[in-house]
Parts: sequence; structure tokens; C-alpha cells
Amino acid sequence: MEKLISIIVPVYNVSQYIDRCMTSLLNQTYRNIEIIMVDDGSLDNCGIKCDQYAAKDLRVRVIHKKNAGLGMARNVGLDIAQGQYVTFIDSDDYTDVRMIERLYRRLQYENADTCFCRYYDRTADGRNLLARETYKKDRYDGEKVKELLLGMIGSLPGASGDVEIGMSVWKGLYSLDIIKKYGIFFPSEREYISEDIIFHMQYLIKAQCVVIEETPNYYYCDNGTSLTKSYKANRFRMEKILLKKEIQELDQIFEPEVYRQRLYKAFLGRVRRCIAQEVILNPKKQSVRKNIRVICKDETVQKVIKDFDSSHLQIMKRLVNALIQYKCILALMILFKIKR
Repeated sequence: MEKLISIIVPVYNVSQYIDRCMTSLLNQTYRNIEIIMVDDGSLDNCGIKCDQYAAKDLRVRVIHKKNAGLGMARNVGLDIAQGQYVTFIDSDDYTDVRMIERLYRRLQYENADTCFCRYYDRTADGRNLLARETYKKDRYDGEKVKELLLGMIGSLPGASGDVEIGMSVWKGLYSLDIIKKYGIFFPSEREYISEDIIFHMQYLIKAQCVVIEETPNYYYCDNGTSLTKSYKANRFRMEKILLKKEIQELDQIFEPEVYRQRLYKAFLGRVRRCIAQEVILNPKKQSVRKNIRVICKDETVQKVIKDFDSSHLQIMKRLVNALIQYKCILALMILFKIKR
């Protein structure tokens, strides 16, 4: 008999997108699924819609809870999941109707415990752009699985992007046995700005075989209201907290020389985005210069820039890093306004 697969769907104020997401899941060609909708205290009519889906299809289960964020909603779903494998779908995105079947068949054929697939970035004007990810092979066994983790935490200094592989969990099919056996869970996004990378740091060191499905199966949607495009006053502080957590976790997995340059490159990329959000998104224009000065003067930022080998970076990134290092606040503001 085909194995049961759990699909966990956190739901929060996405009434205009939830039908698109659920249509793609209910029409999966792989039928032996349970869909766990976790209504995370939605203020719109999402809770009602969740109950309507459960009333129409016995494969749908609904949990209503107080709002606590994406990671906590996923954990609640994990607590009741009954499948052999589990995936996590964001309710404002959608999937190919063959996603579960493709990933499951690949797992079975390769005798793997985990499968990642490629995905599309769906733009606001309806274009599907294949996301750039650099997988060095289509199968990772044993210690080689850790290579995936290295690719998620950052790319080598000479690579064009800041990371090789996206860290998001919605493109994966995971062993629920591994998750429950080792007590793996998501931290709160209110504690760490990226709960997905922390999940992967726990999970990938326990996985024995990860395979890559080359067919894109997931549509990561730019809906124009993404949280990633809104101003977060505490973003820089949260990035530093994440860096500290990453170092704590990764020091237990790798020697520092194996991962530090990758991690520092990714961190500096996130610092540049913090500066960009100040220039572009901060509604309090009078505080922009002060906030950028705080970033540039920060001890962690200055140490990372000092320890990172910028010689292989693209010229523009090297320039921005130099402006940060020498605290050229006005030049950074002008540069990011031009780049906008």
C-alpha cells in the first residue's frame, strides 16, 4: 500500500490566495495524503474556509490556534501528523498537482529519506522564473548530505549568489520518522528571522540520503504583500541573532574553516539588504542615516568584514562592503537610491 504523506499548511490572513493553494493540493495525483491546515489566528475569513475544506474532503484536518507565527504553526501540524513523510506548503503559494507523486516516487526509487525539488519564482505579473540553485549532484549519501547544508548557509566567495541552495522547507519531502525520533522542530520566527535554516541544520545532519527532483514543482509567489517586502525595524538585530545561532550550531558540525567564509558571505549579503530596506522602505526618513550608521559601526559587522575574503566578490558587492567597513554613510545612501 502507498504510504500516507502529510501536508502541513499554516494559514494566516491569506483569504485571497488560499483557494489557489488548496486546489493544487486537493488535486494531487498522489491521493494518499492528509492535509493539515493550521489556522494561526487569522483575522479574515480563513478559519471559515479551512472548516469548509475539511467538511468537503475527509483528507483535510483543521487546527485553530492563537497567532504565534509560521514556525509554531508548523510544529502544531507536526504534533498530529500521521504520515511517513511530510512536506510544508505556504498557503499563499501553490504546487504542481504532480508534486507529491514526483517526490515520493523519487524517494522510493532511490531508497532515500528526503527529496528536494526545484521551484519557480512566480512574479506579480504572472511570469514563472526558474529559481537559480546549484546542486552539484542529484543524490547525496551519508556525510555528503552535509554538502547541502553548506550550500544553504552560503556560497563560496567567488560565486555570484550569496547562497547556492535555497533554505526554504516548502520544496522538500521529509522523513517524519527522523523528525520525531530526534525531536526536530521549528523555532519561532519571532526569535529567529529564518526558522527554515535552523530546521535544516537539525534535520540534514540526521538524514542518510537526499535526492534532487529536477522538475520544478513549487510556485513561490510574489503576491505584492509579502512580509519580505515590508519594513522591519528590528531586522538587523534579528540577523545578528541568527548569525550567532548559526555559528553555535555549525561549530558542532564542521570545522570553522569549512563553513565560515560561506556564512560570512551570506551574512554580509543580508547586511546589505538591511541597508537597502532602510533607504527604500523605512517610512521614518529622518532615522535612515542614524540606522545605517548603527549597522556600519556594529562590532559584529566590522569583524565579519575584516575576516571575510572580499577579493573574489563582484565589484559592486566589494564596493558596498568597503563603504560599510569605512562607515561611508552618505555614499551608501546614494548608492542604494541609485540601485533602486
